[in-house]
Amino acid sequence: MNIVSRSLFLAASLSLVFAGAADAKSRHKSPSHSVGSSWDGTWSGAWGGRDPTSITISGNRVVNYQYGGATTPVSSSRVTAKRVTYSDNGNSVVMVRTGANTATAKLHSSQGDGEATLTRQ
Repeated sequence: MNIVSRSLFLAASLSLVFAGAADAKSRHKSPSHSVGSSWDGTWSGAWGGRDPTSITISGNRVVNYQYGGATTPVSSSRVTAKRVTYSDNGNSVVMVRTGANTATAKLHSSQGDGEATLTRQ
């Protein structure tokens, strides 16, 4: 093989390698866009296993939460693929996804801290 033939062979081989890598990357879905990563829905559980609560999420934001029979709107929240955080009146809640329809939540308030296991309804 002469040098021109070797160069063409090398160029063709490299183009196949890079084309394959680009194709594999385009087929890979990031976790934030994978099926089941949406938090949308109502998540229900009980603080400390005894005080019922629910948190409603829609369109990548916490819409409201329910506790003690009262529903309270939420004005500010942050929703990522793995975590939801919001605060209201000095209380803050962090939810961490544990499965497609399950999460744990931790509450920090002036009255104390609490934990809940939540299930999407």
